[in-house]
Amino acid sequence: MKKLPILILFFVTAALVAQCSSREFFSAESIPKGTLAFVANPSGNWELFIVSAGQTTPIQLTNTPLDERTPAISPDGMQIAYVTSDGSLWIMPLATKMAQQLAGPPGHYGYPAWTKDGSGLVYTVYTFNPPNEDADLFLYSFKDKKQRLLLQQTGPQDFPALSPSGERLAYMSSVATLVPGFGATVTQQLWIASLKDGKPQQLLWSTSHDTRPAWSPDGKWLAFSSDRNGNPDIWIVDADQHEAPMQLSNGPGAKTDPTFSPDGNQIAYVSNASGRSQLMVIDVKTRQSRPLSLSSRSTDFRDPSWR
Repeated sequence: MKKLPILILFFVTAALVAQCSSREFFSAESIPKGTLAFVANPSGNWELFIVSAGQTTPIQLTNTPLDERTPAISPDGMQIAYVTSDGSLWIMPLATKMAQQLAGPPGHYGYPAWTKDGSGLVYTVYTFNPPNEDADLFLYSFKDKKQRLLLQQTGPQDFPALSPSGERLAYMSSVATLVPGFGATVTQQLWIASLKDGKPQQLLWSTSHDTRPAWSPDGKWLAFSSDRNGNPDIWIVDADQHEAPMQLSNGPGAKTDPTFSPDGNQIAYVSNASGRSQLMVIDVKTRQSRPLSLSSRSTDFRDPSWR
């Protein structure tokens, strides 16, 4: 696997029109605890929204020709990182609503995650060299305005998630197995890498598709989506492997994109059981699910991220 060079990144400032469903601009300079960020498709493309705890009216933050994806709220609640469908990585300060694009090496960016102190971002860089595709994890430092390769191993790596302590990185590693005459089988497995000693360790062993790891606020649990019982559902597992993984959701449709609530008692996720991509919330203890009540016209949702 060829390593990508370390390059200095530069900022390209671009204005995004920030609008909300109430036709007023969002005036806060920081996002309060309990706020959920997500993307929705109200009029033909995916835009960035937030909804505060206890509220039902989402606030629209972008209105662009591109699709916004995978928002991540900074630890201080003052910025949102996200990507767009052209592979660009953006940072939007809530004080100005003027998004800044981080432009860097060849490839497409995906799934930004903030460091604990907000000094940098971890993200995926995808490279396409037909017929091959690859993905590795990089870290960008706002102070140095540089990125460095954070993690590279055989096969594509994706969906980086930093632990609340900032000392561990959960991610998905894809492995393709080719049996001549039978085709290729791809498995997606969860790993955790220590950022203190650099040692990676496979978290779960299976032939399933385990994706989208998300840490609980106390750093004890990882939520993830898995088809290990045949249908993509939400599972949780002890990050230190003291207990076997537990299935939380069930029923028809695929359940993906888990994110823990700030108190760790609930997980928001996306379900397509209704025929649309719907935001759901499940209670970790009772395993009871309910739709997230949002006062907006019928639309699709995805990529929830809870602060």
